[in-house]
Amino acid sequence: MSKTTIGLPQWAQWLYARPGAAPLLLALQDECDEDVLLLLMAIWLWLQRRALPPEQWSALQQEQGAWRQAVILPAREARRALADDPRSQALYQIAKRAEVEAELSQLARLAVWRERSELTAADLTACLERACEGELAGRRAELLGQLALCLERQLSSLQ
Repeated sequence: MSKTTIGLPQWAQWLYARPGAAPLLLALQDECDEDVLLLLMAIWLWLQRRALPPEQWSALQQEQGAWRQAVILPAREARRALADDPRSQALYQIAKRAEVEAELSQLARLAVWRERSELTAADLTACLERACEGELAGRRAELLGQLALCLERQLSSLQ
């Protein structure tokens, strides 16, 4: 199965299982307040030699932001609130699954934006920068650079 033609949710699960990818994505999420789903979308499109034009990224960020605020962030907060309570580990696991399912569901919705994307020769770093919501400096720039290197290693291992 080619990692460039499978659906976005399946590809995201594949990427998270690769060495080094999950810690970088979670650091971007937790330390830089980046929306990992948008970063995953940008990478997935890039693998297909596609990218959304800047004005469509803006619309996508608004759509995704509403879902993130209403569904994903509350699910994440609930999971984190249960994480340190040894008596609530069964409930923690349920909350964790619910958060992951909400993210996978949204990735499936985001994937339809592929049809609006354009063929492009943009490099990975440019695609990641477009997906970012914050200024590309400091820790965010460092983590994105590390993520690009991690992805390049993973992709070269497939060839």
